[in-house]
Amino acid sequence: MTSLCRAAILATFTAVSIPTVAAGQNVTVDTLLHRLDSLQRRTVDLERRVGELEALIKAEPSRTRPVTASANARDVANWRRLRLGMTADEVRALLGEPDNVDAGSYITTWFYPDFSHITFKSEKVDGWSEPHR
Repeated sequence: MTSLCRAAILATFTAVSIPTVAAGQNVTVDTLLHRLDSLQRRTVDLERRVGELEALIKAEPSRTRPVTASANARDVANWRRLRLGMTADEVRALLGEPDNVDAGSYITTWFYPDFSHITFKSEKVDGWSEPHR
């Protein structure tokens, strides 16, 4: 992504340095400098956003990276943060990996310790039962 932005900036510099290109396109140096400034601001913004997304990727579990078993599933406060419509990755981030999974055609159920479970329909949380103490 950054290399693409650098290439765009290099192309703009080339256009500024070759007057015949600029003259052939009826583009003034001021216009090109304005475009260059705009590209630089967009590049800085995009690099910031990519950095934020990379930090999220490192912080949030994904389906391709297993999450280690966690005591989070035993904490009722974490269960009370669940919301209908959450994704499996959001649940993993909150509670950790389930002990067991029952995947049916329409409904998938994740089982956790203390007789707790989460039901998914269409890959979204549809219901749950908190740990029994």
